[in-house]
Amino acid sequence: MKKCPYCNTLNPDDAEVCENCGKSLKGQMLALVCPNCGKVNALGSRECSVCHTKLSQGNHRLVSRKITPRKK
Repeated sequence: MKKCPYCNTLNPDDAEVCENCGKSLKGQMLALVCPNCGKVNALGSRECSVCHTKLSQGNHRLVSRKITPRKK
C-alpha cells in the first residue's frame, strides 16, 4: 500500500495518484526500514533481510522507490 504524504490516505501499490486528494504518488511506497542497518524491507517482513533484526509492522515509513548509487 502507498500512503499519501499529503492526506495520509492508503492507496493500492499500483496507484499513481491518491484516490482521496488526487496528488501524485509516483516513486513512493510504504516499507519497513530496519532500525539497525537502514535496509528497506517489504511490508509484512518479520526480520531484516540483511542483519536479521526483528521488525515491527507498526514502524512502516513512506520511502522513495528511486535507487541512488552510493558515493565513492
